[in-house]
Amino acid sequence: MSSAEEAIEAAILGALEADAGVRALLGEPLRVLRRGSPAPAYPYLEIARHVSEPAAAAGVEASAHRVDLVVVGRSDDDLDGVRAIAAMRSALAGVLPAMTGWQCVLIAPAFSDTLNQGRGVWRAILRMRAVVEPV
Repeated sequence: MSSAEEAIEAAILGALEADAGVRALLGEPLRVLRRGSPAPAYPYLEIARHVSEPAAAAGVEASAHRVDLVVVGRSDDDLDGVRAIAAMRSALAGVLPAMTGWQCVLIAPAFSDTLNQGRGVWRAILRMRAVVEPV
């Protein structure tokens, strides 16, 4: 059985992969990088941060997760980052992603931001909050 952290990350990526709008933006298969690459194909997705904490209540084991999804792109269009956040938020809205050995009981956007890093590079951050329980 995988950890809750591995399971929720795989479930989020699976939900994003299943969405046509996200695939149109990030390619098919999705361009996902675990670490920065010296010459990545833009735009690409990173799981930049994943924080988990125990969230047990009433005798039920659970964990709360904050997962920062970051899309990095190159273009002169300042709205590309906003579009990336909108596509990911739409793909994850109202969906409890399927997981192996675990169940997601809540997933919701908690924060988003778009940063212009100059020279046509932008970073769009979408923080998702999720609560996961073992099956």
